[in-house]
Amino acid sequence: GCSVSGMGMGFAAPFMNDPGPSFTGGVEDEPPLLEELGIDPGQIVRRTVGMLNPLKTRAEEAGDDDLAGPLLFGIIMGSLHLLHGRVHFGYILGWTTLATLAMYWLLNQMAAGGEGIELYRCGSIIGYCMLPMCLLAALVLFLPGGLVTGVVAAVLVLWCTSKATALFMRSLPHSEGKRMVVAYPCFTLYTLYALLSVY
Repeated sequence: GCSVSGMGMGFAAPFMNDPGPSFTGGVEDEPPLLEELGIDPGQIVRRTVGMLNPLKTRAEEAGDDDLAGPLLFGIIMGSLHLLHGRVHFGYILGWTTLATLAMYWLLNQMAAGGEGIELYRCGSIIGYCMLPMCLLAALVLFLPGGLVTGVVAAVLVLWCTSKATALFMRSLPHSEGKRMVVAYPCFTLYTLYALLSVY
């Protein structure tokens, strides 16, 4: 009996001296979850407010780039389409991804050996400039359709295009005379988004 209990104590000895996991560090020492994920709500709000002003195009006033805001806008636009009875999440995500890759390639070709633009920044610009398309997706739920909706859609597409073009041009060195080359693919992309919302 003594030998069995002695063996038991021998096995348990390493665990008896182990204090176990310590929770005394406190949650106060941990950074917030959103910060750990690289999401800055304040920055998203600043960039969103900057997008809502059609005349404000200075990229440096918008802060650093991120992809959380564009992803949020894509989800919002898809949800608004869902209220209209259409499931377009795949189209929105797919077109945004392809447009980001295409603009990244185009802009770096135009940079002509100079400092180009990062893929991350391309996605951020295209996504944040999608905000007026979210507005269109909401307005379509209440507008009567026909000419009124067409005019509103055209104005919002031009808004998206002008903002995206201005931000891309500021990111691209030696971009003089290349505005239309940048504006055309932006116009095409946001027209596709508008057609998704209207039809």
